[in-house]
Amino acid sequence: MHCRDVDVFYGDNQAIFNISLDIGKNEVLAMIGPSGCGKSTFLRCLNRMNDTIDSCKVTGSIRLDDEDIYDPSMDVELLRARVGMVFQKPNPFPKSIYENIAYGPRIHGLTRDKTELDEIVENSLTRAGLWKEVKDRLDDVGTGLSGGQQQRLCIARAIAINPEVIL
Repeated sequence: MHCRDVDVFYGDNQAIFNISLDIGKNEVLAMIGPSGCGKSTFLRCLNRMNDTIDSCKVTGSIRLDDEDIYDPSMDVELLRARVGMVFQKPNPFPKSIYENIAYGPRIHGLTRDKTELDEIVENSLTRAGLWKEVKDRLDDVGTGLSGGQQQRLCIARAIAINPEVIL
C-alpha cells in the first residue's frame, strides 16, 4: 500500500494530518501512540470503513497494488475482502463458531462444497490458534467464547478469505 498526503476530517475537525507511508508486501507494521491520536482512524481509511461515517472525509491518495482505493469505480465490498480488519474489541457474529468462519468464504464464493468449507474453517481456526480449543464445539455460539478466544475467532474469520492485507 502507498499512502500519500492523507488527511481525515470529521466535519470541520481534522483528525489525521498529512500521512505519507509505504507498506511493502509481507511487511508487518506497528503503529504506536496515545489514545485518540488517530491510529484506528487511519487504519479505517485503508479499507474504507470510514465511508460508513457520514461526516468523515478522506483526502490524499491510498493505493493498493497501484489501484486508488478511493476511486469511485472501486468495489468497496471487494476491497474489504482484500483488506481484512480485526478490531481492537472482538466482534464475533451472533452465530456459531463454524458460521463465523464460513460466512466470508460463502458470500465471496470461495468454495465449491461443504468439504472445502470445512477445510477452510479448520485451517483458519488452526492458523489463529483456536482449533484445538473449539474443534468439538463448532456449533456453539461464538459470543459464548472468552474474550481472548473471541479475538482469535475474529482473526480466523478475517484470514478465512485470504485477504492481501490484515489490519
